[in-house]
Amino acid sequence: SLSSNYEGLLAATNGNYAMMKDLVEYDNKLYTANYWIRHQHQLSEYSSDNVMLSGSTTDPLFYAFTRDHFASMENTSYLWFISYRIINGANQIIAALGDPSDDDSRQLLGENYFLRAYMHLELLKLFAKPYTAGRDNEGVILKVSVDAPPVQARATVGAVYDQIEADLLLAEEYMGGGRGAAYASKVAAQALLSRVYLHMEQWQDAIDYANEVISSSAHSLENTDNYVYSMWNSPSSSEAIWYVAQTLQDDKTLAAIGSMYLTDRGLGWGEIYPSQTLRNLMNEYPEDIRNDFIQPDYDTDGVTIKTRNGYPKYFINKFSYQDDVVTLNSPQLLRVGEVYLNRAEAYAHLNDVTAALADVNAIRERAGLSGTALYTSTDFKGLSTILDVVLQERRIELAWEGFRTLDLVRNQRSINRSFPGVHLEEGETTQVIAWDDARNIYYIPLNEISNNELAEQNP
Repeated sequence: SLSSNYEGLLAATNGNYAMMKDLVEYDNKLYTANYWIRHQHQLSEYSSDNVMLSGSTTDPLFYAFTRDHFASMENTSYLWFISYRIINGANQIIAALGDPSDDDSRQLLGENYFLRAYMHLELLKLFAKPYTAGRDNEGVILKVSVDAPPVQARATVGAVYDQIEADLLLAEEYMGGGRGAAYASKVAAQALLSRVYLHMEQWQDAIDYANEVISSSAHSLENTDNYVYSMWNSPSSSEAIWYVAQTLQDDKTLAAIGSMYLTDRGLGWGEIYPSQTLRNLMNEYPEDIRNDFIQPDYDTDGVTIKTRNGYPKYFINKFSYQDDVVTLNSPQLLRVGEVYLNRAEAYAHLNDVTAALADVNAIRERAGLSGTALYTSTDFKGLSTILDVVLQERRIELAWEGFRTLDLVRNQRSINRSFPGVHLEEGETTQVIAWDDARNIYYIPLNEISNNELAEQNP
């Protein structure tokens, strides 16, 4: 019957979300550090100018940070495998549902279109050049049907973006208020469209979709006092549009996202720190509440900051402390703060300085800043252009959330990693990476290349 069929499709849809956090056997192996959101986080963030690694590690995150990529990396291989497994799961439900008329089934259909779009977008971010470098570059393998052939060439970047856009427009049409922020909703589709249109340089579309989200009553910026707590406790956040829900039984302890950033109560490795340049930037306004995400590790005297391999230990706690559990967090993949900054950047590209500054200052005011700490049209605080202002605010507000590398390269800005860390060779003090450097993206995993003679490897 339809109702039992719906229950099965609901369970299967929930299973698609669960694959983002669950441990799934791959290559005859199953181990705690191998799960989608951990790899997605590290592959997105660790190549940026926001973090530094304080020592060597056998974890493949090391290659994301040092940019010494190779095609058989465990993290890229697993992420590719699970992303396509989720896409396949979504394709099966889309095929089974057809074009339903009841709201519950339409919601599920929309959620699976959303998941398919999101996974293709993440794959593009990690394995293909940005849209702004050209629509005709090699994208990723586009899977939009259960009948898709196993051996397929990579579609162009433009074709994959067009499919993502089409999927999200359907997701927006089919979904309503949704099942809570652990699942996709109409607003989540609109928020992701604001991001996608920003990538595609469709500035007015990015603004229009951001307006939909910001004017909706479903979500709003957290207030200043609650902001840090709301990043720790996504389920209670008014700002979280979509997060990966992790409960105590999902706690990955030493393999949690936050465990690389923090040691507390004897838990966590605490080996990845904020980069010196990001700390310096945030220190310009000590009253900025976002400094609370950076936690110095003090010696017993309460003054001296401990070191690791000679590097001062500044922990990052943005992905910790859910329900006061040190290693537990439900990472927010879409939130209102990003949407304000998507709109700000689109306004900046249209040279609407007033509108762009209004959005940037809304974010700064939420961070507890006021008066001369806010930007005006006659005071960019030493920055040259309105785009510089927006990109710097995105760097601070979205720090460690996986945006920074793409924000730079799609705007054709170099990545300046001239700060201490194990990415520098002995005696080196500078590292500036061109926006079109081949290693801003990863190699297509060897398993795909070996099993699919039509797929071309990245240079």
